[in-house]
Amino acid sequence: MKRFLKKEYLLIIFIFIMVLSVIIINQVGDLDELWNYNVAKNIADGKLPYKDISTITTPLLPFINSVFLKLISNELIMMRILTAILATAILYMIFKILKTTVKETNFSLIVTISIGWLFKDVFCIDYNYMALLLCLIILYLELKNDEKPLLIGVLAGLAICTKQSIGLMIAIGTVIAPLIKITKKQDIKPTLKEIGKRIIGIAIPCIILLVYLLVTNSFQDFMSYAVYGIATFNNNVPYSSLLRTKDIVIKILSFAMPIIVVATVVASIIIKIRKKEKEEFETLQKLTLYSLPMLTVIYPISDKIHFLIGITILLITFSYSVFLIRKQIYKKINYKHKKLHYKTITLIIWVTMCTFTAIVGITSLNNYILKLQEGKLNQEIAHYKNIEIEADLKNKIIEFDKYIKEKENEGNKVYVLDAEAAIYTIPIDNYTKDFDMLLKGNLGKDGEEGVIQKIENITDEKTIYLLKKDGEALNWQTPLKVIKYVKENFKLVGEIENYDAYMR
Repeated sequence: MKRFLKKEYLLIIFIFIMVLSVIIINQVGDLDELWNYNVAKNIADGKLPYKDISTITTPLLPFINSVFLKLISNELIMMRILTAILATAILYMIFKILKTTVKETNFSLIVTISIGWLFKDVFCIDYNYMALLLCLIILYLELKNDEKPLLIGVLAGLAICTKQSIGLMIAIGTVIAPLIKITKKQDIKPTLKEIGKRIIGIAIPCIILLVYLLVTNSFQDFMSYAVYGIATFNNNVPYSSLLRTKDIVIKILSFAMPIIVVATVVASIIIKIRKKEKEEFETLQKLTLYSLPMLTVIYPISDKIHFLIGITILLITFSYSVFLIRKQIYKKINYKHKKLHYKTITLIIWVTMCTFTAIVGITSLNNYILKLQEGKLNQEIAHYKNIEIEADLKNKIIEFDKYIKEKENEGNKVYVLDAEAAIYTIPIDNYTKDFDMLLKGNLGKDGEEGVIQKIENITDEKTIYLLKKDGEALNWQTPLKVIKYVKENFKLVGEIENYDAYMR
């Protein structure tokens, strides 16, 4: 047992180093990473979610992140370390689920490494990943048949406190799951008792969140941004974009996944399994049940990252189905050394995959260390230290920060009305609710009209609004009504880099 645990520790360390090696070399510029960091950073600085900070999900993850930023280092690189920890936990739970279901280490490692490679370019600190981790832990407890309904309920409640929409679907799944075990009338009473305990568990984190919102007088703001404001998000990325992507793997998966969903749901509902295969059938049912809530991540933004997060448990379910088919074929093969050859082949496959992964990871880490030694990583710009910044962007940040500080010293207030605002405002600790993440769906219940009203209420003639110049690319979620309003009602008074400055 101790030997096995030591091997698992080595696996965890290996996954963490490999994930970190991929993340840490990325240049500054990923807006999702910056937005998530900005929310956590402002919580660490004492601001309140919803009341002082524009955010549309329940706040568990940014609160966790803010603790590390406050106690260790309020730098973007800290978020990357936390990303590596979160990704490691996800991949390790995938391995544990597979090991529990197929009871084969080699097969489990092959699937886990394959999923890790799918995520290689999209790992980041994100509430959807946190919700996925909580769902995987719940699924693992279900598969282990641990009688811990209260704990499962609490985990589902934490999922709601991470992202209300997905969390609610996960919570519904945890309430439905015990019904799978009902086979006779005598099972009904204990099942209802277990469901009751799960509901109590779900309620505990939710009540704590509600009390926090009421005590901080943030409940109305929470409703505005995290509930009513979602309705103002009228943009989407359709699923068809995945079918047209140039990424061959994603294209294949996007074609295959709807078929797999239908097949697994049908199989888990209507297929009659022989008595000796009852455990395998129940496992398939649980995997299918918990794969469905995560699929909601794909809507309304069907891009690569949302798609992969959404289908992760479905990939595990598909892998388990493949294993069951392999098991039936294996039984029919009449060959004396089949077990030895099977184990040897699968061992060679996962060792090769690990070796290739290690080479890529070590190369990335070596490149990072060399850049650090050669002084190529940023040391001047606050909150982006020890991260590479592309030269043009670095100069742009410096010019922006110089411009904003200069104007503020002259008595002006400067607002950057653009999705990229956080890139420039984070280094100077300048945060403005709504304006620093000017995106449809993130502006509260009044949407674009509400932002326009706020601008109208700012009557100080020294206020400067920076907007992207005509012809410059805008984020697809940019509230164009706000941009149009400023351009039509304010005077163009100057420019900074690729932005125009407007005043009353």
